[in-house]
Amino acid sequence: MNKYILIAFAVMAMAFYELSGGADFEPGKNSMVIFAEPKPVVPASKPRPEIVARADTDTTIGGLTDIAPARAVIEPVVTNIAPAEKTVALEAETPVAKMVTESAPVTEAVPEPEPQPDLRFVDGDRVNLRGGPGTSYAVVGKLYRNDMVEILVDEGNGWLHLRDTVTGDEGWIADWLVTASN
Repeated sequence: MNKYILIAFAVMAMAFYELSGGADFEPGKNSMVIFAEPKPVVPASKPRPEIVARADTDTTIGGLTDIAPARAVIEPVVTNIAPAEKTVALEAETPVAKMVTESAPVTEAVPEPEPQPDLRFVDGDRVNLRGGPGTSYAVVGKLYRNDMVEILVDEGNGWLHLRDTVTGDEGWIADWLVTASN
């Protein structure tokens, strides 16, 4: 077996010698170029000026404040004005009835702001949406990471009653599976 290995190596060495050119080998003629000759660097003709778009901040023409004037405060319109009649004597001694409008004090009704919904994001990769507050209830849907949900009820028992904002599905999940409230 050792003789066959030695003969195989001898044949491979002879084949390599012959394929690489043998006794007629001349470097550079039919050999591979290992290192390429560097190309000469052509210097740039002249530097080009840098072109940059900038905002016009010249204040002599009108200034930046003329672009968007400040909002004016608009007084509320009073609709329950009751006209009253008063008798006024003019230079001619005959009394003349004149209409004078007086406005009654108006109390502005401030609408109560609507409560903002408690929106949170699911913090688990795949979360079961259950029919009740516990693992003994049936799975009614699935929620995935970063799904936005609206919290309907948080009783503080570790379970949240919520609604999926995309599909509208309602159910219960554990409170630790959602991010902190907004």
